[in-house]
Amino acid sequence: MADFMRRTGMTPTDMYPTSSGRTFIVNGPASTIVIPGSYGVPTIAAQRQCRMQIDTAAIDGKGLAESWRVTGITRNGCDSA
Repeated sequence: MADFMRRTGMTPTDMYPTSSGRTFIVNGPASTIVIPGSYGVPTIAAQRQCRMQIDTAAIDGKGLAESWRVTGITRNGCDSA
């Protein structure tokens, strides 16, 4: 988890325990999507925010950022790049 934070500059905003370790929640920056209007249909704009659930497993019992190995990441609302 420490390596993920160091490489991305993102820190978790929430965490909950799971049977295999912990799941950390990371909220990325918000972005605005604009669909231009045409033929009498108004322009539509919406905001979305990238949210990642990072599943981890305990490496040791210390509970530090270095103590968690990332086992999976689920993304929602993130750009594909």
